[in-house]
Amino acid sequence: MKRYHFLSTLMSVALALNLACSGAEPEKAIFVVPDTTVVDPPEELPASPSTTLEFDSGEITDVSAQANDVPPEASSEATTTTEPKRLWTLLAGGDVLLDRTEPKGIDPFKGVQPHLSSADIAIVNLEMAITERGEPYDKEFVFRAPGSAALTLAGAGIDVVSLANNHTLDFGLIGLEDTIGVLDEVEILRPGAGGNNAEAYAPRVMSLDNGIRVAFVSATAVVPGGFAASSTRAGVADARGAISRVLAAVRAAASGNDVVVVSVHWGVERRTCPNESQRDLARELIDAGANLILGHHPHVLQPIETFDRTVIAYSLGNFAWHPRYGITGETGALEVFFDGARVEGYLFHPHVLDDDGGPRPVREGDRYNRIIDITEGRCEEHDPGLDVTEDESDPASSPETG
Repeated sequence: MKRYHFLSTLMSVALALNLACSGAEPEKAIFVVPDTTVVDPPEELPASPSTTLEFDSGEITDVSAQANDVPPEASSEATTTTEPKRLWTLLAGGDVLLDRTEPKGIDPFKGVQPHLSSADIAIVNLEMAITERGEPYDKEFVFRAPGSAALTLAGAGIDVVSLANNHTLDFGLIGLEDTIGVLDEVEILRPGAGGNNAEAYAPRVMSLDNGIRVAFVSATAVVPGGFAASSTRAGVADARGAISRVLAAVRAAASGNDVVVVSVHWGVERRTCPNESQRDLARELIDAGANLILGHHPHVLQPIETFDRTVIAYSLGNFAWHPRYGITGETGALEVFFDGARVEGYLFHPHVLDDDGGPRPVREGDRYNRIIDITEGRCEEHDPGLDVTEDESDPASSPETG
């Protein structure tokens, strides 16, 4: 059965539509309904009857429902508009680490490349330096990949990577310089780090063919010593010690652009529920103008919520990592639908990591059910805590710590 949830800011009511279909249950579709009008799904999804999109091994499939499944009160509202729709999609994945696959010539994105490329914007968190120079930072785990990793990212269809995390400077300032350089060469936008704090906090803007301007702000609340950018030093945007600067960047982005996407490195590793610090910061970011908040660092999935038409993904897990076979190998792709500057809804596509550490779709079974539970908010029952032991590959050399 397909579950459609409509969220109304006026009535605060979720209306569940059970739509008959064959096969395994696909992803949940969320459509955010404004106060006074009914929003049709994006044109890629037939407006009536309602549909959902599914990732398949080869293509994206439309699965239609019956028109009479639309709530009567919704069908009676006017849906005419005076302006043409400007529909577009953003696809978001979680943490990406290519330190093992890139030297071996393995592309972990091969199974999802068509879907990344078909989105107007695809974004992930880059959990490493791209460099073969520099000295390793004095900490337990340091990550890097050779320069060809930038080509792998671009070839997969990834348009934006967040650099605001606790591994971007694993190989020092020269490693950061190399990372920025190769990403610029392949024209991947890279918010969250720079040669000084002005560059690190600055919104990075992408203009779409339909005229929509999308601004990206990235910051990390996990900041090793010496990682934070300053007026005279390269580094990352600091969401722990300089939150006022982060919020100012979001406000600046909102004032001059149509959509603001904020990536935040936050939370506690292996915890499936967001903590109060995450929720508090999310609310501040929304008040500053964020339309979409993408979280990472816990290396497991956390719930996806909506508030005041902003979609909040507290953690998207490991999108491409060392092979993982337990909860840290359960991930997915978040697809967000926009009409111009307006968030219309989202779909979450469950995936698990394969033997190369790349994402592959999952449609049924215990792992699928756990993914659905966590992303829909039933996170407590799946929280493994900090001392979890599970069937992972080579756990001693396959750290999370990101």
